[in-house]
Amino acid sequence: MSEDSPIVIVCSGFTGLKDIHPERFARFLTKRGFLCFGFDYRGFGESEGARGKVLLEEQVRDIANVVAFVRARADQEGRKLVLAGWGMAGGLVLDAFRQAEDLIDGLISMNGFFDAVRVQKALRGELGWKEFRQFLNQERRRLAQGGEAQKLDPHHIYPLDPISKGYVDEVLWQNPGYGLTSDLDFADSLIAFRPESHIDQRFARTPLLIAHGGQNDLHPVTEAQSLYATYPGPKAMYLLPNGGHTEWMLDEDPKFQTFAGQVAMWLKETIWSPVSQQAVA
Repeated sequence: MSEDSPIVIVCSGFTGLKDIHPERFARFLTKRGFLCFGFDYRGFGESEGARGKVLLEEQVRDIANVVAFVRARADQEGRKLVLAGWGMAGGLVLDAFRQAEDLIDGLISMNGFFDAVRVQKALRGELGWKEFRQFLNQERRRLAQGGEAQKLDPHHIYPLDPISKGYVDEVLWQNPGYGLTSDLDFADSLIAFRPESHIDQRFARTPLLIAHGGQNDLHPVTEAQSLYATYPGPKAMYLLPNGGHTEWMLDEDPKFQTFAGQVAMWLKETIWSPVSQQAVA
């Protein structure tokens, strides 16, 4: 491990845990000389907070708080700090940057989406989106009339494509502590989630890698392309050939190895100094 190895904070998707995808990337990246830091959002894993209560704006604050915590070590040791997000966190890290912009040296957005309404319409179709909004309005009226809040399947609010659902059922549910129920507050939080609309010149000096499955049916590749077109700073985009959203997220899967390898290459070429690169060559 080099004395100036960058620290990469890897953030999970909204129902994930630090010992699933963040640890998967850590196992890959630490072998290549990087330091990695993972954490659980409030209410997940061993973190404090109400179980199963998901508000994306709170997860953004959690990420910003973690950045401040890790930055103290990075400054002490002379290391750069990179913030990486997987899935929904691909957009969360962009919003967190606006709260901690002076503390972050690079951003990585992996298989994310950047306008929730745009993605909801892509997944549900216009008719399905209209029916979903009707459901939300009916639920809102019921609550306003004194009804009790009901627990909802988060994937009724945030639907999965068939391949991603198969991976969730067969792989992610095998992890202790995975899964949650949700409520109307999550739906409101999700629909308001538009990190792309908040991108401005504050991002202009911070390099961004957009890495995305080239055949992603959950978060369409047009999301990656839209972010790339919008981002004002140094940027690169990698599309994984024949890669969906998450079915290849297994340590030894060749697609994961290729995808993570592209992330490591970008980190070395963009974030790490040439002297440091020679040290691990």
